[in-house]
Amino acid sequence: MDRWRRDWHRWVAFSADRRILTTLVLLIGFTFFGPVASFLLPSAKNPLADSSPTISLVSALLSGTFFLFSIVVTVNTLFVSQQQHPLAQQFGRVQSVVEYRRQLEDVVDTEHVPAEPEALLRLLSGSILERAQRLEDELGAADFELREDLDGYVETLAEETGEMNRGLEDAEDTLDVVLATIDYDHDRQIHDLRAIRVAHGDELDDGTAERIEEMLRLLQYAATAREYFKTLYTRRDLANLSRDLVLTAVPTAAIVAAFMHFLTDLPDSNLLVVAVEAVAFAPFVLVAAYVLRVTLVNSAQRAAGQFVVGDDGGDIEGIPDGD
Repeated sequence: MDRWRRDWHRWVAFSADRRILTTLVLLIGFTFFGPVASFLLPSAKNPLADSSPTISLVSALLSGTFFLFSIVVTVNTLFVSQQQHPLAQQFGRVQSVVEYRRQLEDVVDTEHVPAEPEALLRLLSGSILERAQRLEDELGAADFELREDLDGYVETLAEETGEMNRGLEDAEDTLDVVLATIDYDHDRQIHDLRAIRVAHGDELDDGTAERIEEMLRLLQYAATAREYFKTLYTRRDLANLSRDLVLTAVPTAAIVAAFMHFLTDLPDSNLLVVAVEAVAFAPFVLVAAYVLRVTLVNSAQRAAGQFVVGDDGGDIEGIPDGD
């Protein structure tokens, strides 16, 4: 039961197509306030018998649709204007990606790193875990406290790496990649590894210190990659919101305007009124569905930019826990 509930919450919050989710919400609202309400309240007065409340509600929703549409157009205009950079800046952005890949290739000692997000993250996490396990094996009969600290660190690192890789195996788009990395807490890993290096610095030889430094660099590369992919996802979802809102708001305004224009010629039907109200709510439900997902994705990750925060703030129900 708990797994079913968690899967349902995950579908609503993350996986569901926002247009399908919006349609389901509107259908549920229409069913509840239409056929169900008519059956439970058969003697209720028809909304068109006294049209003042109905007209007020529909008029407010129509005005809100125009206002919402104008806001989205304004935001998109600002977003597009921010993307118009001079040639030097555009070249610098491309060059920074090339330099990131080159430096990463030097650290992992390979001639080419994959361009696919899921393959790149698997390479990074695998390289980090491999170095951690090799470091654990090389310590041998080291100080008991150092062994204990490192064993706990490697165990946590292996658990988070395995959970992330399981999610990346089924990743189909940028959203799946971002969701798979939510519980990969690279900030805590960096903090704990540096704490081990400081606490046991006198016991570490040059080779061990160098391997720890490589792990720290790879963790920073992983953090950078994840934040970049999250930015790509957010940009894509906001662009989809703008597209879907345009396709929804225009028909909505036309239907509501026609309803108000021909109000006196329409039959007295509760189902008709509820259907028009459901259509009028469509743009607002659509925006809410998109904003909910973007907000949850950006607030669910444990990492907080090189600061370690409590886990309670990052636990969003619906995120798989690897079982």
